[in-house]
Amino acid sequence: MEEKNAQATANSSSIREAGQDDVDRAYEFAKQHEVGPLSAADNKRILHKIDRHLLPLMIITYTLNFMDKNALSYSANFGLTTDNHLVGNQYSWASGSIFYLAYMVSQPVVARLIVRFPIGRFVAIATVLWGAVLMTTAASRSFASLMSIRAILGCLESCINPAFIVISAQWWTRDEQPLRISYWYLGNSIGQVCGGLLGYGIAHISSQAVPNWAFFFLIFGAITICYGGFLFYYLPDSPLNARWLSDHERALAIERVRSNRTGVENHVWKWSQFKECIMDIQCWILVATFFLDDIPAGGVASFGSIVVKGFGFSTLYSTLLLVPLGVIQAICILFGGFMTKRFKNIRTWLIAGCQIPALIGAVLLYTLPRENQRGLLGSYYVVQTHGIVGTLTMSLVASNFAGYTKKATASSMMYVAFCVGQVAAPQLFIPAEAPAYKSAFLAAFICFALCILFSVALRYYLIWENKRRDRMALAEGEHYTSENEFLDLTDKQQKDVFRYVL
Repeated sequence: MEEKNAQATANSSSIREAGQDDVDRAYEFAKQHEVGPLSAADNKRILHKIDRHLLPLMIITYTLNFMDKNALSYSANFGLTTDNHLVGNQYSWASGSIFYLAYMVSQPVVARLIVRFPIGRFVAIATVLWGAVLMTTAASRSFASLMSIRAILGCLESCINPAFIVISAQWWTRDEQPLRISYWYLGNSIGQVCGGLLGYGIAHISSQAVPNWAFFFLIFGAITICYGGFLFYYLPDSPLNARWLSDHERALAIERVRSNRTGVENHVWKWSQFKECIMDIQCWILVATFFLDDIPAGGVASFGSIVVKGFGFSTLYSTLLLVPLGVIQAICILFGGFMTKRFKNIRTWLIAGCQIPALIGAVLLYTLPRENQRGLLGSYYVVQTHGIVGTLTMSLVASNFAGYTKKATASSMMYVAFCVGQVAAPQLFIPAEAPAYKSAFLAAFICFALCILFSVALRYYLIWENKRRDRMALAEGEHYTSENEFLDLTDKQQKDVFRYVL
């Protein structure tokens, strides 16, 4: 009895000593609405309700995010390059490089804003603003104006990915996160399919006053603005203020993620967590993997319709042939999500495994003769199997990085890497090499091979670290305290209880 009293005193003491800045907002809410451990029925009911209300919002937002940033690619074959007087590699700069340079530069600011402001409102406002900026592209008639618009668009769209990683950690357990991240990441695939189909339809619009290509931006942008207004009303900042949950259900939603030990909501920026993230080797391996994966992905995004047209297909038909890219990516993403649900600690193996068919596809694109039209198209489709890497690396960030500031910083670092890859990718499509683009597909082959090496290295590093922590816990004894789950502590500050997923 004395031991239990001493433990309870230690628990309360640890909360007091932590200070107000170290206590997650979920701690006070959970204390006021103490619900205890969830029954299996309650857990299933709350999870279903969260999935039903939150996932559609995230999927639609991510779909619009993909379609809007790639609207330039859809419109490239319909007069945009001519009307904006683009020559040489200016399209490469406007389509991908300047967008992702702005995206990259914005990440430190985005990380601070995610911590400082309510995340739901932050996402909604960014969505409305990028829709408005997208519509102004229709007025562009020069390289300079196009570059300016794309840079602003990059800054605004850069808010979504890091915010969604934080939201995923707020709402779902570590075991649930890979599949849920796979679901909202499906927005890329849905965007690929919808963008191709809409592009095919928009291409048939005829107007004397407005050029054909401008309708892509006017229609996509208007849809995004309307949807952003809806998000402002309906997307919650955390389980604490979800309008579609009762107070009791909010407490249950918080209790569900207690075991994550990664926090729910804390609006204090902590430089100590920022520094820890910068010094974390796991973070840098994930950053390298994400970077290598996004060089091939960036090429598909910016030059997809141009590459397919280069296989010998017509302008209209090449736009339609982009639709299967999204379907293939969707199948691979869902496969990865369900595999992580079925088997534990399989994420790093999946990252390595999905690179193998993509690597083979890149080799075939580099070596097949240009006359083999179907072989080239099939190889281009096979390359899309690497799309699973994005969801799995993001799920590792959501699951393995504790501390609100550290998670926001790691998310932003991932997207700095993403941006560098997207900036570099269009530059590998050298105009003199069209339509074969040998350098681009050789680079893709090298990137896929290196991705395999990094993911295997990460797996064995995390296994080593988990075993080291097991030995330390055994030597020092148990230090688990039930209230510490809602302290804003990092994974390195919880070595006795925090174990990394693989």
